[in-house]
Amino acid sequence: MIRTLLFLCLVKYMPALINTGFGVKWKDFDHVLVSKPFMFEISNIYSRTRCVLLCLQNEACVSVFYRRQHRRCQFHDVLFMSPEDGEHENGTVYYSLTTSSCPLGYVHNRLLNICYQLHPDKIPYDNGLADCSSKGEHFVVIDSEDKQNHVVKQIKSSSATIASSYVIDGSDVVNEGQWAFHDGQLMTYFAWGPGFPTNSSSARDYMFASKLNNAFLWRDGTRAEAKYYICQKDL
Repeated sequence: MIRTLLFLCLVKYMPALINTGFGVKWKDFDHVLVSKPFMFEISNIYSRTRCVLLCLQNEACVSVFYRRQHRRCQFHDVLFMSPEDGEHENGTVYYSLTTSSCPLGYVHNRLLNICYQLHPDKIPYDNGLADCSSKGEHFVVIDSEDKQNHVVKQIKSSSATIASSYVIDGSDVVNEGQWAFHDGQLMTYFAWGPGFPTNSSSARDYMFASKLNNAFLWRDGTRAEAKYYICQKDL
């Protein structure tokens, strides 16, 4: 009896839970499957709701494909943004995972407790900063190897996001050679590319994840440069 009541409650309330932001359906990916490497896949799943629930139970899960034809859930630790990167598979649907504190369309890595949005728009540093600030956000803070690896994997996961370097949080404009985040906290983790920082001029005070060799290691640069950018919302 208790099991039956629990099942009825899930059937009644779980679709509402999904629609309020815990599982966000990406309509552009209907009947599309991105076949890049995935975290894992589970068989014999008979509803998209169950797929989303299973993804919610794994903090590393960012998004999930429900492959209705095969009754399979395919779990990913990135958010795909380019439907054209996938292949047609009839009946497949795609969900990203988030909570009410992370807006729709943002990448929400619950394992790293980070919520951010990639902006594949090549604009000057000040314009990108103004956009982030207008939403109460800042450039993405990368303060560990795990975050660096995740952000790079996210950038490289979609053709729409891999075409340019990105502005990230970090500057030595206050004290040359002493890199700090937007809030003044000194940086202790760095992922500099070979030969960087150059400090070739006092204007090279800002930090970029460089597209060079698609490695997205860091380099110093000037405020005048036009690049893609990443805004982070603090949770």
